[in-house]
Amino acid sequence: MTADWKQEGESKMTPEQQRLLNAICGDLARHIRWHGQRLTKDDFRHILSGTVKGWRLLPGIDRGQGAPGFIYLGGSSKDLTKSQASEAITMAVQIGDHPDEQGLEAKPIRWSDTVLIGLGFNPRDMDG
Repeated sequence: MTADWKQEGESKMTPEQQRLLNAICGDLARHIRWHGQRLTKDDFRHILSGTVKGWRLLPGIDRGQGAPGFIYLGGSSKDLTKSQASEAITMAVQIGDHPDEQGLEAKPIRWSDTVLIGLGFNPRDMDG
């Protein structure tokens, strides 16, 4: 199988890359607590996209309801280029395979069949 997600270029990411990134972020959301926080698939997509695109981190608006937290500014993950999507997917897989490298107390993820197929693997080859 070929790794259709490994692409270079400044044009918009492919639908295959978008589907794989979403599936990977879903697996991360189900199995990884990000420094004690349970994140959604979208939260993981934003973290990866923000890291790849070099988004700016700013304090959020104080609405008088406790600490305002922080927000990323810079654009949508849907605006990733092919190269940026490849980098985000690679980064996500690395986090799932080696969560300890990010200081996370989690076991490596057993990826879903959708992710394995998207990465170019046969899920049956991963059994036993």
